[in-house]
Amino acid sequence: MNHNAYRLTGASLIVAACLLAACERQAASTAEAPSPAAAQGKGNTVMAVSTSPAVSITGVELGSAPMRPQDVPKRQKTFTTGDTVVVTIRTATRDAQMRVLGRLQVRWIDPAGKIFNEEAKPVTFNGAGVDDFRVAEPMGWKSGNYRVEVSLEGGPVVQQDFFVR
Repeated sequence: MNHNAYRLTGASLIVAACLLAACERQAASTAEAPSPAAAQGKGNTVMAVSTSPAVSITGVELGSAPMRPQDVPKRQKTFTTGDTVVVTIRTATRDAQMRVLGRLQVRWIDPAGKIFNEEAKPVTFNGAGVDDFRVAEPMGWKSGNYRVEVSLEGGPVVQQDFFVR
């Protein structure tokens, strides 16, 4: 290989590295920007499949125990008064190699329509993932229809109804 070929190869590698760095900077700034739902404030409700183009909720299951990523989803809609109710949230990033900082929030709503528990936690999304939230009633659940709302970055995404008998 002659001297010019080495220069051309070196220049090509430098250009490729610069393009890769620019793409990573663009992905990071997109992940750090507040979502449209978060920018609207708490009083407004926005229904969307995903509030972040880099992360989406791929499934929500209710059960009595947390699930692992490799578990086959088991949908449970009926619980007894002494059960702990667990909502398992499956997520995925658009690019499996991308790390995206975000926040999952869950609201538990009683048969009267009142929020009786609300939790949020920061999550570093990376490829396919599973997170769970759980709630129990120490004195036992009252019979009736309940609802859980799962939010990604502050916008309601998925609602699941369940019954306690």
